[in-house]
Amino acid sequence: MLVGSLTSRLVNSLISIRITNNRLTNNEIWRVMKSIRDVEVRNKRVFLRVDFNVPMKNGEIIDDNRIKASISTIQYLLDNDAKIIIGTHVGRPEGKVNTEFSNVPMARELAKLLVQEVTVTDHVINDKILLEKIESMQAKDIIVLGNLRFHAEEEANNHMFAKKLASYAEIYVNDAFAVSHRANASVDAITSYLPSYSGLLLESEITSLSLLLKNPQPPFVMIIGGAKVKDKAGLIKTLAKKADRILIGGAVANTFLLAKGEEVGNSLVEKDMVEDCKKMLLELQDKIILPVDTVKDGEGNDSKIMDIGHSTIARFRSEIINAGSIFWNGNLGYTEDERFQEGTKAIAEAIEQNTFGVKVAAGGDTVGFLDQNNMQKSFSFVSTGGGAALEFLAGEKLPGIEALDKSQI
Repeated sequence: MLVGSLTSRLVNSLISIRITNNRLTNNEIWRVMKSIRDVEVRNKRVFLRVDFNVPMKNGEIIDDNRIKASISTIQYLLDNDAKIIIGTHVGRPEGKVNTEFSNVPMARELAKLLVQEVTVTDHVINDKILLEKIESMQAKDIIVLGNLRFHAEEEANNHMFAKKLASYAEIYVNDAFAVSHRANASVDAITSYLPSYSGLLLESEITSLSLLLKNPQPPFVMIIGGAKVKDKAGLIKTLAKKADRILIGGAVANTFLLAKGEEVGNSLVEKDMVEDCKKMLLELQDKIILPVDTVKDGEGNDSKIMDIGHSTIARFRSEIINAGSIFWNGNLGYTEDERFQEGTKAIAEAIEQNTFGVKVAAGGDTVGFLDQNNMQKSFSFVSTGGGAALEFLAGEKLPGIEALDKSQI
């Protein structure tokens, strides 16, 4: 039930939520870095940065997977009598207070999952009641701050803002892998002011993805789809050193097909990436496998490639079934339209049928598709990070991870 109310003027708006439900159990997480388990948190205030930026419709949460993903860390803190101050962002309020991007629905869902009272406010800083509440926190209390992006200083990585956030706590924990590729105040600058550690989800993300970079079980098959080659080029080039096959579909394949000299009609392509695709096709010709047939919408020059065809599905499936490691990022068709979901669903089913390989998926559209079709369970690991996962696997340094490594407090 909901106790209190959120005022339209956002003044002194603290809400307590308690909803009864079954408690989720912790998952076993591999350790890879300076961990929350390396520090005593009992009776200490912990600033926990999570990513509760979940899809919403008419004020209701459509997919709560990102909230569930941090339950292990939150439960660990509760079990060890910490006082938890949660920071997250939702949407793009562009540095202005906007109740459309309130964290109240996320706090309500968190209370439901934990069977735990959760206090939430739309304030982040400079609120007297919020400060009093933080000062009076007891062990196992949880406060969810307002949307961090209500303040432009968050995305500007402003140190004064970060210092203010840090003043609420004695320990900082980053459990927001999905935003760790952004140098934001609550991800980067804040580590200059608090002893800083990774949460269990962050550890799990880094460890699982690192396996693909360091020692994937052969044969290693990459499945790359989605819209933009530009977003995937670094990933393809880096993982190609380890990969045995690179299966390419979605709109990404359109640009490769154009680079190969094939007709793509009015399909979505990136003409500025054609030369890059030509180079990759030349350098990785023994690894890259492109669609041999496609499903189109329209006729002639006005037609658009919308999905992979049956022969391509069969070709891709033959590689997937025998793979020792699989990494999948990006849907293979325009899955927003049910007419063009067959290719993506068939590939997901082929991955399900591979019962011995290590199987990792990343990217919002792909993860969302798997969730909608109840197909996540067959994967060894499903990443919460889209851009963060791609940048990490491309060998780029993530500000949030670098900040934890550099923190000397």
